Amino acid sequence: MKILLTPHNPSWALQFNAAKSSLHQTLHGIPIVSIEHVGSTSIPGLLAKPVIDIDIVVPASFMAATRAALVAAGYTDMGDQGVPERIAFRGPGYGIEEVVGSPPGPSPSEVSRLREFRENTYVCLEGCLSLKNHRDVKNILLQDAELRNEYAECKMRLVDEIEDGGEGLGIDDYVRGKTGVLAKILRKAGWTEEMLEEVRKVNE
Repeated sequence: MKILLTPHNPSWALQFNAAKSSLHQTLHGIPIVSIEHVGSTSIPGLLAKPVIDIDIVVPASFMAATRAALVAAGYTDMGDQGVPERIAFRGPGYGIEEVVGSPPGPSPSEVSRLREFRENTYVCLEGCLSLKNHRDVKNILLQDAELRNEYAECKMRLVDEIEDGGEGLGIDDYVRGKTGVLAKILRKAGWTEEMLEEVRKVNE
């Protein structure tokens, strides 16, 4: 499996802002707490897969309404994928190339636009561990150039190993391979070993 890493692109912040504006319209009337740009594309100077990670933070009482509104807008609800109190969504443009030219499929220009805005969208309960993970990793990597470089080197090494390993290695191996350096980052943010164990369980 090919995993693409690219240098930080300043346009990612603009893409996030566009997605955030669209999500605010989609979720109009729902008292969301925040919509946040997380993950590696939110950190200048860090290599990243060119996919925007977005956390929509909601109170527990509005989780169901948020999920329903996103589905109505064309998002695909992927469930929690083993991560407690967080729901993953595929955006309306996911896999769009498969329906080009199939009425009422999108035009080629619409396909091009959708491909430019690749996103992972998550709805997170306010205060959940997944949200804290995203926020703390981002904050530490924004502050600590040494850890930021170590994380980038880990990513590059894993991509090389996966490409050299051929079939049988993929994104799950990439995620698992980052667990050690992510634990180091989260320890700096004050995480306990008990909290880190929850992250390890998810990544395994």
